[in-house]
This record gives sequence, C-alpha cells and structure tokens, in this order.
Amino acid sequence: MTALKALVFVVGAALLGTTAAQSQVDYDEVIYDQMVEQISTKNQDLIDIRHDIHRHPELSGSEKRTSRLIANYLDELGFTVRSGVGGYGVVGILEGGHPGPTVAFRADMDAVRSSDYDPVEFRSSTPGIRHICGHDIHTTIGLGIAEGFATVSDDLPGTVMLLFQPAEERGTGAKSMLEDGVFDHYLPDALFAVHTAPYQVGEIATRPGGLMAGRALVSVTVSGTGDIAAATDIVRTAIQESGNVAPQAAYQVAPEGFILVQLFPTSGLSSSGSLTIRGQIMTAGYEDRSSAKNKILSAVESLNLSGIDMDVTYDDGFMEGVNNDAGLVEVANAAIETLARDVTIREARGASPVFSEDFGSFQLHVPGVMYFLGVSNSSAGTVGMPHSPDYVADDASIDIGTRVMLAAMLGRMTGE
Repeated sequence: MTALKALVFVVGAALLGTTAAQSQVDYDEVIYDQMVEQISTKNQDLIDIRHDIHRHPELSGSEKRTSRLIANYLDELGFTVRSGVGGYGVVGILEGGHPGPTVAFRADMDAVRSSDYDPVEFRSSTPGIRHICGHDIHTTIGLGIAEGFATVSDDLPGTVMLLFQPAEERGTGAKSMLEDGVFDHYLPDALFAVHTAPYQVGEIATRPGGLMAGRALVSVTVSGTGDIAAATDIVRTAIQESGNVAPQAAYQVAPEGFILVQLFPTSGLSSSGSLTIRGQIMTAGYEDRSSAKNKILSAVESLNLSGIDMDVTYDDGFMEGVNNDAGLVEVANAAIETLARDVTIREARGASPVFSEDFGSFQLHVPGVMYFLGVSNSSAGTVGMPHSPDYVADDASIDIGTRVMLAAMLGRMTGE
C-alpha cells in the first residue's frame, strides 16, 4: 500500500469512526463488485469463447489461432500486448491509475492428443486433438480477468500482467517464455494460476508447498568389458528400488516425500557396444527433489560392477512442478474468503505423482500460487479429471475461476 493511499484510509477511518482495516475491506469490495458486475455481463461471451477454443484445439508449439484470438481480445480492452513470447506466448500489461505492485496471472493454451469421443456439444473439430486438461478454461478465465481489471483500471493501485503460455503439455513453454525475456520489463510481485480438477464447481483447493509434482530426467549409459546386459539390469533395479510409489498408485494422492520412478524400455546395444537406461523421477517440493536425486545417484554410484563403466546424467529441473508460496497462499485465501464468499476453499490433500506442471519455472523467479479449480458437476453426471477420456469441464467454472482470481489478485495488490 502506498503512503498516500494509507493516509487516505487512516484519515477516512477517523472521520467515519471505522478502522483502517475496515476501510481497506470496503475499498476492495467496491472495486471487486465493479469487476464482477462487468464479467457478469460478459458471461455468455466468455462461454462462447471457451467453446470456440475447445472446437479448435492446438498442440504444444502450434497455438497460433488461440494466441491471435487472445492478443486481439486484450488489445481491444486497452492492454499493451506482446506476442510471440517463447513461441506463441502472449503477454498483456494493464497499468493502473495509481502506483502499486505488479500482480500476474498465467494461463496455458495448448491441447493434447486424444482420439476418444468428445462428449460435449461443442466438441473438437480437429481429429485426434482435444482440450482434456482444461486449458480452454484457463485461457478463458484469463480473458475474464482482463475484462474485470480493464473496467477499474483508473482506480487500480498497481499493474496487471497476464501471461498466456504455450507448450505446457510438452513441459517447455514456461522456460521458453523466460528465455525470451517475459519478465525483462515487468517482474511481478505475485503470480497466480488455476488448474482444472475433479472438485465440484464452486470449490477450489490449494496448499502451501508442493501442489503438483516436478519431473527429473535420469540417464545412465553402461559400457565396458564386463557383462553389459547383466549390469544394465542391476542398474535398472537399483534406480527402480529408489522409488517408494507403486505404479498402480501413481494417479492417487501420495504421502509426503514420495518418489515415483518411471524407467523407459532399454534399447539395444549402441554401435559402441553400450546400453543406456533412461527414465523420469517425480517428486513434490524442492527438498524431496534434492533427496530423490541424492538417493538415486548414491544407489548407482555404490554399485561395484566388474569391468563396467557408467556415465550418469541427472536433470532435476526438467519440469519444475508447482511449489506454492506459503505467505501468498494466506493472503490470497483471505481475499477470496472476503470477496468471493460463495466459493468453498479446500485444503488440497497433496500431490499425485503422475501429474506434473511447468508453472514452477515461473515460481523460481516470482512468488506464486496455483489453485485447483473444481469443474465437475455431479448433478449433470460429468467429471473433470484431467487427461481422462470422458473429461468434461462445466462452463460454470469460468465465472467461479475468474472471480476467484480477481479476488486473489486484488487482495495482493491492495494488501500490505
């Protein structure tokens, strides 16, 4: 909060016989209500946009049509738009009428390959490609946020930054945007995101720390004069036994400190007579990542195999996962509880080892929080489990997600 704004609150509170804290709440509610009123008038337009994006899904690195739609929409609302960031990434900037922090929202845009039947009326028109991870919802929420903040820009104490990211499913989009200087001109003070989840519409969930798993890549090339095939089997077993999650439990919420090891089939001997073991390691949280790396490298290095050489590489930052800032979780939850009172906030139980995200690449530079957004509708018989063949995200989640993010972003913008 700026010194001038704080003085206005204190003086106003003294004259009205209320506290500065109550004046802050009143201020936020006035701004928030104006934004909600605007997006309520645009609700059907936003739903139509979501349906359009859903009908025209684009794979990682091919989000040309979607990015053009976003850039045009932001431009019409008065945002400063930068396109082609890290591929087809789009960045929108809206400076408020008063100084304050820069608060950002990130939405991913890409779809995935799926040949399963799309059970919605606005089904994909592109054979073999569908939005079954909810990125059409995420993108539309980003446009709803733009609508809301554009309505109150003159009264806004800070800057809004919207990041529309390509290639999340490939795990490269966030890194590409960072390498392309996405934060060169504006480094956000806070960054938010949502991810569709099988909670009911009207429910959101988050937690401090690890929310979604990160992925590391391990590679061990086995060579030498000894029995390479036998040695390779021993090394594979050593790596596999470093994990503590059974394959059948990979889609369930795992206990703290989980390590999921997934090794790929080993190809035949190379021309040089070596065999290479490759795989990925899933963990949640920075400490678990470091622990898993040390455990696996120690397991391999402790092997004493006669006549065998091993060349080991370990990339523990292939996909960063989601690691939520605890202080920002507290601030955002408080704002949502105050402003979006009809939304239920749940404590996320933990991370499912098999589900990863690259949002954490941004969180290495900026405090960030991701929320799971409920998109299931039990009364309609639909479930929004990402990447499942019968995935359906209810349109009503667009309004919920937009209002939740407006509340969280405004709360960070006007809070201490």
